[in-house]
Amino acid sequence: MAASSSLLLLIAVAMALLASPALSLTCKSQTFSQHNLTFASCTDLPTLKASIHWSYDAAAKPMPTLSVAFTAPPAKPEGWVAWALNPTGTGMVGSQSLVAFAAANGSTVVKTYNITSYGPISESPISYGVLSKRAESSKGAITIFAVLALPAGSKAAVNQVWQVGSAVVDGVPAKHAFAPDNLASKNTLQLARTAEDGGAPSPAPAPIVAAAPGGGVSGNVNGGARAWGSRLGDYGICALLGISIFGF
Repeated sequence: MAASSSLLLLIAVAMALLASPALSLTCKSQTFSQHNLTFASCTDLPTLKASIHWSYDAAAKPMPTLSVAFTAPPAKPEGWVAWALNPTGTGMVGSQSLVAFAAANGSTVVKTYNITSYGPISESPISYGVLSKRAESSKGAITIFAVLALPAGSKAAVNQVWQVGSAVVDGVPAKHAFAPDNLASKNTLQLARTAEDGGAPSPAPAPIVAAAPGGGVSGNVNGGARAWGSRLGDYGICALLGISIFGF
């Protein structure tokens, strides 16, 4: 009886781990409302339940382009989400940000902010050319779509920062929390995946336009993406089941 109870407990724990966002790759199952929108790579970011799809076209003229779809749930339904590149550092100050939230008319808008300090922010142009931008809300999350023009000769990796907040006051995003996950929401984005790290560069998708009515599409990733989370989940449940079966 004790062995059976332990087995059931371990199975339940294993299933919970497998379903955990930290251990399962979710970006490959995301859907977007714009049909045939594809990206070369995607990854689940380590904090704030965020993920990013991207394609880098180094051959685009007159400047290379980076196409992204960043998804995260705001801290509260009336809050905001943000994704940024920082050409001068690794933190928030210096970030060239795209921030999305629900407007008063119910639509989801994207605005640009050049974050120069930790004080109040104001909408402003950013140092990258914004060729297109839009956002959509679905299932409690907001996705920012954008195509940015990057300087010629951009490095293979760029500093990215992402964030979520709980409120928008008079059309301006309010300060975010300073919990560990908020403070750790930054890393580097490899512009073009290579065969060695599980992906491959590909042309950027067509320019983003307003979504047509209809359902989303699956299969948004062309090329590889980091799947360590899902592999670890599969391995973890098998390992736990192995322990419960053979260890009791």
